[in-house]
Amino acid sequence: GEFDFPRYLAARGIHVTAFLPDARDVVVFASEDRGGFTLERWRRSIARTIDAAVDPAAAPLVRALVIGDKGAISPEQRNILARGGVSHLFSISGLHLGLVALFFFAGARFFYVRSESLLLFSPPSRFLPPILIFPLLVYFLLSGSALPTLRAFLAAAGTALLFLAGRKTPALKLLTAVAFIILLIHPLALFEPSFQLSFAGVLGIIILVPRWSRPLEHLPSYALRPAQLTLTTLAATLATAPFVLLHFHLVAPAGLLTNLAAVPLIGFLAVPLGLAGALLSPWFAEAAILLFRACAAILQAVLAGVEFTVALPGLTGWRHHPSLLQVAGASFLVLTLLLPSGRSRFPVRATVAAASLLLILVPAPSSKGMTVVALSVGQGDATLLSRPGGRHYLIDGGGLYGTSFDTGERLVAPALGRLGVRSLEAVILTHDHPDHSKGLVYILRHFPVRAFWSGAPVEELNADLRQAIHDSGIPTLIYPPGWHLLEAGEDALALYVPFEDGLLNDTSLVVYARRAGEGVLLTGDLEEAGVRELIDAEPPPGPVTLLKLPHHGSRRSQPQLLLEKFGPDIGFASAGFANVYRLPHEEVVREMRLREISLYRTDTDGTVRFHSDGHKWGVKRWRQGIFR
Repeated sequence: GEFDFPRYLAARGIHVTAFLPDARDVVVFASEDRGGFTLERWRRSIARTIDAAVDPAAAPLVRALVIGDKGAISPEQRNILARGGVSHLFSISGLHLGLVALFFFAGARFFYVRSESLLLFSPPSRFLPPILIFPLLVYFLLSGSALPTLRAFLAAAGTALLFLAGRKTPALKLLTAVAFIILLIHPLALFEPSFQLSFAGVLGIIILVPRWSRPLEHLPSYALRPAQLTLTTLAATLATAPFVLLHFHLVAPAGLLTNLAAVPLIGFLAVPLGLAGALLSPWFAEAAILLFRACAAILQAVLAGVEFTVALPGLTGWRHHPSLLQVAGASFLVLTLLLPSGRSRFPVRATVAAASLLLILVPAPSSKGMTVVALSVGQGDATLLSRPGGRHYLIDGGGLYGTSFDTGERLVAPALGRLGVRSLEAVILTHDHPDHSKGLVYILRHFPVRAFWSGAPVEELNADLRQAIHDSGIPTLIYPPGWHLLEAGEDALALYVPFEDGLLNDTSLVVYARRAGEGVLLTGDLEEAGVRELIDAEPPPGPVTLLKLPHHGSRRSQPQLLLEKFGPDIGFASAGFANVYRLPHEEVVREMRLREISLYRTDTDGTVRFHSDGHKWGVKRWRQGIFR
């Protein structure tokens, strides 16, 4: 479920990456050329005018609305817009281009109808639309040329040419032709969320709104318009729901309510004000500033209204990390809505809908064996242990040292969703180092967790982790030093807490799980002192045939002592690709090779699944959406 970064780069023509160890090695060849007039300079000038004129909190929203620059919108604002279901209003698409076309068409028509020669030559509704392609092209380039904008521009250009030719065509055919043209030019656009959401939303509106509007035709105009706006919002929301779940793992019911006010306020007030400001900024800066400030005031009012709405009970929205079966079920459910209606087709639609609901609601069958999944989370640790009966235990959650990337949100949670994990029996923290604990904060807040297990008291954990445990009301179990047999027999589960009180790594909680003749030992970040203590202690309640190398495969952990003691068949290490620590260490790799023990590593193998029915470990790597 993680973001496909190589495909993202390839879609932008980037096929080689590199890095410099020191930013001082970067040389600037030339500064910005300020001569002449170009669209890019105009765009930068508009951005500077907005930043100077508007409150810093609102300036990013105005820039997104006017020139398509969404990079400076804060995470808090993005979260409110997403939960409020109004993020689409800040993506330049048909609404913006439609207003630009309307403005230029109205101005051109005003002069056109005053010429008898032009009226005798051609009616304005046939001749003027093709002329609008040029200003729309200028705005398309000025706004950043995003995929939704390209879709809207091509649709507008196609419509203009149809007017010129005096022809009509169904809107669905035009939409299909636009999609085909975009994919001919840019095939990888098919995988872009913006492409999928843009076309799905328009498809839902084209098919569903006319169908749903028929019973409302008798309503007076003052009631019909709000009803159609509601239906339009509902149609677009339903059609895009599978893609929103797939990419953003979000359910936002507030959107059905917030769009009733946000669409008119932004579409018919904020957008025209912002576009007028952009048009005037090169020549009448003072007027542009006033227009941008008025636009910002409207956006801040909308944002405040959305924030109030999402705080209401039942409208907060929630995160849901779906499995592929659930995504498929949601997709087929939407498909039943889009299929042609009619009594004769009702049995087919009802059957597909029932099957879709089963895919969404019925949990995946639990395995009778034991599964260990070493999640690829970069330089960190996150391991999922799944036991008979569908019981899942997450041991550590990874976590990068920076603040701009949440490993739990971006890697661990989507992976749990893809693997069909809906709840966790326990979250187990081996020790409180950031590369093991930071990713757990998001998991504790967004997954049902029955218990939190640790070898250290909760009050000694980092503040973010303590707060997440407290806010979620998760019971905590703190284990004293020594072995703790939680389940006995052929499906044993045991924990070992070291007595060692030196390095934090050497206090790592150790997890042992068994399935008949196979057993796995997960050793956290134990270093030499911790490893020697584990070996000298009472042995685990069963064989060790799968070993997680301690401390990402560091030689300082003396893992050969564990290899001699337990003689595992397979070992694995969790490490980041080309990590600066060069882990797992070459000496450890060589030792594994000499002992003929298979070694799997997340830095080169990616996410790895080990499954056993009690007789043998089967190993598969995650490749292109499935374990192979």
